[in-house]
Formats: sequence, C-alpha cells, structure tokens
Amino acid sequence: MSQYNMHSELNEFYEKNVRLKGEIDRLRELRDTNLNRLSDGLKALDRPNFTKSLLQGSIAMHTANKAPNNDYDIDIAVIFEKDDLPASPLEARKRVAAAIKEKATGFSQEPEARANAVTIWYADGYHVDIAVYRRYKNWLGFEVLEHAGTEWAERDPKAITDWFINDVTEQSPSEGIFVTPGVAPKQMRRIVRWIKAFTKAREGWILPGGLVISTLVSECYKPHNDRDDIALYNTLEAIKSRLDYDCTVNNPTDSSKELTEKQKFLTEVKNLKKRLGSVLSKLEALFKDDCDDSKAQKAWNYMFQHDYWTPEATNLNKSANDSRYTLDLKMGIAQSQGGLLTGRNVKSGCFLPKRKHLKFEVNTNVPKPYTVKWTAINTGEEAEAANHMGHTSTSENLTHWERTAYRGKHELVCEIMKQGSVVVSKKQVVNIR
Repeated sequence: MSQYNMHSELNEFYEKNVRLKGEIDRLRELRDTNLNRLSDGLKALDRPNFTKSLLQGSIAMHTANKAPNNDYDIDIAVIFEKDDLPASPLEARKRVAAAIKEKATGFSQEPEARANAVTIWYADGYHVDIAVYRRYKNWLGFEVLEHAGTEWAERDPKAITDWFINDVTEQSPSEGIFVTPGVAPKQMRRIVRWIKAFTKAREGWILPGGLVISTLVSECYKPHNDRDDIALYNTLEAIKSRLDYDCTVNNPTDSSKELTEKQKFLTEVKNLKKRLGSVLSKLEALFKDDCDDSKAQKAWNYMFQHDYWTPEATNLNKSANDSRYTLDLKMGIAQSQGGLLTGRNVKSGCFLPKRKHLKFEVNTNVPKPYTVKWTAINTGEEAEAANHMGHTSTSENLTHWERTAYRGKHELVCEIMKQGSVVVSKKQVVNIR
C-alpha cells in the first residue's frame, strides 16, 4: 500500500517554517558579541586571553531550526593554552563566567559556570553556551585538547561536527552514474531537522536534544531517492523499532561513552519512544485508500503541531474585550518573590529557567470598581506528575507573582471583571526550560 504523497508540502513547510535562514545573522552577531565580551572581560581582570574559538552544536552542523520564541542554542568552544588557565576545570569555567560578567548587560540571569559550559541567558530567549578547552603538547610533541567538564577530559571540539557533516554526505541520496535523485541533496539533514521540529512542537513533552536525535537518525536513516516524506516516515518507524529494543544511545565519535548515561537523558529517549508510537499511529492515515489532502495534513499536523498544516483554521478564540478598555500586561523576572527585578518587560513566549519568580504588572483604563482574575494554565509532563495543571485567584491587586516551577509551555491570563463579566483580558505565554 502506497503512502499518500506530501513530499512537496513537507518541503514547503521546511523552507517556510523549519529551515534557519535570515536568523543566522543574529546568531552570529551574538557569537561575536560574547567572544568580544569574554576577551574584554579577561583583559579587565588581567587574565590571559583564549587563543582560538569555534562554533559547535546545531549551528555548526546546520541543523538549527527556526525558533519563534528565540529559543536558540549558540554553542562556542574557546581554547586556551594550558598554562593560561587554573588547574581546576571548575575554576577555569568560573574564570570565563567572571570575565563575561565583567562586561555583561541585558541577561535574564547572571552567566553561570555549569557542569560542561558557561551559560549566558538572554531575556528574549537566546542562550549561549561557552565550552572551555585547554591545549598543550604531550611528551611525543602531539597537540592535546582537553575539555573543562567535571574533570579535564581529552576531547576534539570539532569531532561531532565533522562526523555529522561527513555522515550526511555519505548517507544521503546523491547523483551517480545510473541514478539521478528526485530529492534535493543532503536529505538526511532535512530528516534531522523535521524530527527536531517535532520534538520542539510540544515543549512539555521532555524529549531528547539535537545530538541524540542526530545520532538516532544516523543509525536508523532510511533514504529515499524520490520522496522526502517516505524517507521521514520510514526513518521514524526505524527509530521506534530501534528504541523498542534498546533506549541507550552512544556518543557517535566515541562508542565507549553514552549520551544517555544520566537518567535524565535516558528518560527523554524513553519519552521519545512513547511519543513516536502515537505519531506513527496517526500517520497510518497516509496509507488508507480514502486518504486525501485534508486527512494527510491532519496526520502531519499531529506530528508538527503547526498552523501550516491547518490552512482552514480560523481564529476561534475571539477576544471578549470591550473596545473601550485597554490592558497592558508586563512581565519581569526576579530571584525571589518581591525581590529586585533582574529583567523587565520580558517578552511573552520567551524561554526562562526554572526556579525564578515572575512579577506581572497591569496598567488599565477600566474605571474602578473591578476585580482582577489571574489564571495560570500549566502544561507538560512535570506539571502533570505534580498534579498541578493550573490555578486561579481574584483580587483588586494589579500585580501578581508566579514561580517558574515546571518545564513546558504555560500561560498566565489576566482578566478585568466588572459586575461578573470580563471587559478586557490579556495573556502572557511563559516557556520554561
């Protein structure tokens, strides 16, 4: 039985809503800004500068997708000479964090020396991870590169990028003596990006990150010379079968190391196995005799959860607002409730870390008396596990505090009520990592 053909639609969706284009300039600007900030901060602290930097992660691998809420990871490796860093990897990371902090402005929280990198969070969603390396010559005269993780560990910062780029070239359909593929070059990379778009479609599902996805695709990829939609479906099916057998995923450049060694990452892969089962069940509609464009779009929409696949959708949630009244709802971020705001006018939909406090402030022209109704709506597996899917409170107070407790996409709705009816309302979306 044949699969309903949505190759063209899938590629249009890819070009319009998945593939990163003009946004890459902003990401490169943030890379350069933070490298300059690090260099200037080290100089201000009278510390030796790094000698080399390079991009890592999805940007270097060309698998970064569009992120409407600016949830972009910018991964950078900075390489110092061994004698220019403290002997402790933690102290090395702390030095880089201190240098960034020396010149830092506009962040949603201070630069943080985490286990594997120094992370810089931006209030508007971006975050930059700076991995710290040292290099030296061993007794044979060969260069050694070591990464400052929980301990110094020998690692090539280019290894993953080189592996992936070569794998895409080798595995994707390519023109040969007797074959001229009907698909665009580098199909495998598109498959990775479509699956990453799926894992990001529902923030509360807690699914694996890009490296695990790329590794699984590399293992299970099923190329198709003429149709990307068949290649995508067959690869999804192969990944599900592989995970039914084993959910551990090894580092593609060092099979002695597991990407799923920590329980957190293994749980994400197990979640992927479960969710792929649901997706493949919905995609079965593509193989039925009565499948048409509408049914095929509905099936793919279950996977991607994107308006592209629901062109008939209309705005069913018309506002009940009275046109005479206005409501301005601002959101700020603080370390504690009632504390000093470390970020003001945080945009709706931005990604924020856990364990922060959010202050919502209202400005309205509705004449008193009125009641302010605050409704928090939670989504995601963490909120489900805690049995805390939301809450409501009412008062006359135009300020309200919430805490970023659960990973996922959440909403805070403010409604101004007079005589029991809503006259104006506003919503803020909060994405929590």
